[in-house]
Amino acid sequence: MPPPAPERKPKGPWYFPGSYWFPVAAAYAAVVLPWSVLGQLGLVPAPAGWHGGLGHAHEMLFGFALAVVAGYALPPGKGHGAVLLLPTWLAARVAFALAPASAVAWALSGLFVVGLAWLIAPTYLRASKWSNRSVAFIVMGLALAAVVFHALDRARRLQDMHVITLAAVLLLSMLMFFMGGRILAPAVAGHVRARGEPPLKHVVQPRLEGVVLGLLAAGIVCALLPWPLARRVAGALLLCCVPLGLLRMARWRCWLCRDEADLVALLAGYGWLFVGWLLTGWALLTGTSPTHALHAITVGALGTLTFSVSLRTQMFRATNDPNRQPWAYAGALLPGTAALLRITAASAGQLVAASACWSAAYALLFVVLVRLWWRKYGPPGRAPKK
Repeated sequence: MPPPAPERKPKGPWYFPGSYWFPVAAAYAAVVLPWSVLGQLGLVPAPAGWHGGLGHAHEMLFGFALAVVAGYALPPGKGHGAVLLLPTWLAARVAFALAPASAVAWALSGLFVVGLAWLIAPTYLRASKWSNRSVAFIVMGLALAAVVFHALDRARRLQDMHVITLAAVLLLSMLMFFMGGRILAPAVAGHVRARGEPPLKHVVQPRLEGVVLGLLAAGIVCALLPWPLARRVAGALLLCCVPLGLLRMARWRCWLCRDEADLVALLAGYGWLFVGWLLTGWALLTGTSPTHALHAITVGALGTLTFSVSLRTQMFRATNDPNRQPWAYAGALLPGTAALLRITAASAGQLVAASACWSAAYALLFVVLVRLWWRKYGPPGRAPKK
């Protein structure tokens, strides 16, 4: 008779990076990003790093978004390396807020982004498929963009900082397209099968995915070039991505997911990506500023996908059912509302309303994530549930 299998030791809260990175990112998004907007409007005092639009973009991309990337993309069980990134990230946030162009802010930000890339990239570089390896290059590209942003800030090259910000947003959209698709494809296929519907013929759609990633990469390169024609080409490439993305969603028969709150929220965030590419691509193609259009990606897509992925991941880990509390996914409507208000903003009142929607969404997310954490792990010192 074979010996009994050894009992698995339950995994504690530090095993999964999302267990602590997601609540931290939600709290930061709920407080700091709206604070930055109100500070720009002169409605509240704000630190030096949060006053300008570029400072706000920096914290959205290299503060909030990279914290979310850490929670999702850091491999489980990285232990002290993943945990030590957290105080480094926090110190970089404080340094940028107080002295954004200082060497200290540059060094701390660089330490965080290099450490993040160092922990994430090797796992994906070992992947057999190039599309999976692309995650490593995107994360390294975001890390490089953060370092270059600080260098340009110290040199006061504001126009170049806008270009780097555009490239970083598009890199982030690549990551959301890939990661969002890899979450949605099997989840939607499983739900369609559970409904008794004919199985999906096209699930991951790697060829279509590869074409879109290639077009986005080419668009980013063109956007970085100093010639107006190159930016117009970048816009055209972004516009080409829109029908391909919509085709991918149509092949998923996503209308069959209307009875699953988590999938509806994820699909809404994924759809915002294509709105962002459409608006940004049109702005670049016509030679106008893409600043307003980029909020469809950063507020609409990033905001909605982050809310949905964080909530779904933690709810599944705590309850084994991503729809145990379906009401919570209603909060995913708020980032989309904020995006609409921000894109069409014609007054300070709309900006304040957009900030309120965003803050309410992430305050709700923070509360729900903490409750799920408590349900799973209990008070400090108690052994985690099996």
